[in-house]
Amino acid sequence: MVTGATQQSSASPGSTQSAAATWEPLVAANDAQRVANSYGAKLTNLITTVPKTQPSPGVCVWFLGTVIGAGERERAAIAWIIADSVMKNRAGSSRAGELWRSAALAGTRLSGRDRKIVSAFLDGVFGLPPDGKSEIHVIGHVAEWLWYLHARETVHGSRNIALLDPPKFNVTEPGGDGFVVFSDAVTSETSFRLWEIKQHVGGSAVSTTVGTAYKQLSTNATRYLAQLTGIHSTQPGPVGELCQQLVDFWIDCSHRAGAGVSVASATTPAPPRCFSTMGRHFPGFTQPGQMEGLLMAVEDLPGLARDVRGYLWTVL
Repeated sequence: MVTGATQQSSASPGSTQSAAATWEPLVAANDAQRVANSYGAKLTNLITTVPKTQPSPGVCVWFLGTVIGAGERERAAIAWIIADSVMKNRAGSSRAGELWRSAALAGTRLSGRDRKIVSAFLDGVFGLPPDGKSEIHVIGHVAEWLWYLHARETVHGSRNIALLDPPKFNVTEPGGDGFVVFSDAVTSETSFRLWEIKQHVGGSAVSTTVGTAYKQLSTNATRYLAQLTGIHSTQPGPVGELCQQLVDFWIDCSHRAGAGVSVASATTPAPPRCFSTMGRHFPGFTQPGQMEGLLMAVEDLPGLARDVRGYLWTVL
């Protein structure tokens, strides 16, 4: 099993080889994209996901996603999908996204002004080669993108996604980790879920990380929702109307509010039980489906995070 889509260069200290060459992907970006396209360019088509519980009062509805025993090309496709999504989100409608993507797929390096433009969108969480930023922050950011892409690509029963906030530009920014607004296809009523997202790379049990997420979410939820109110309450229509009352609905434990916890874990195989004590931390959320959980068990999660960063760096 390949543990990372990057390899270290053996260039001597006096070599003129670019520092970026120390992060050459093992699978070229265009090959990774080709594999991704064969899976519909969807993360969820490359991850085995199964429901572990059914909606019932006071019980967390949770799903287990696994990336275990995947081949090198499939892991590369997952990393490419995440990297491509990250850059599309960061660059918006600026030219930086196309600059990066064209160069990555062509296997070429950017230089001069173009390199400076793209670098501005990669610094922060990822930093720049050869050293980059904190690897634990990169893993945490990839955990957020695993949740986001899973949420975006998943069919949520009768609920349609009306608003889904992407991960923040920097993983250390204050505020909630994940926020989604649903509109019911039958009743048209809107509701929301506020998510806490964590990474787990060993040492303690997964349950310890999940417990930390419970505590952070229950302690900080109203502050997170107050921030989200300022951002989204001016939107027109049902989304804006819902977001005017986020804090109210949370405090009242309204059926239109709900909590979610997602953990991307390097522990494999995954524990058979998870999120079983969530009801103790959110006792007012008693409606079926009002508490949600997602556990992503990813073999060599740090390696996947390095893969993502490697594709983002491959043009530098």
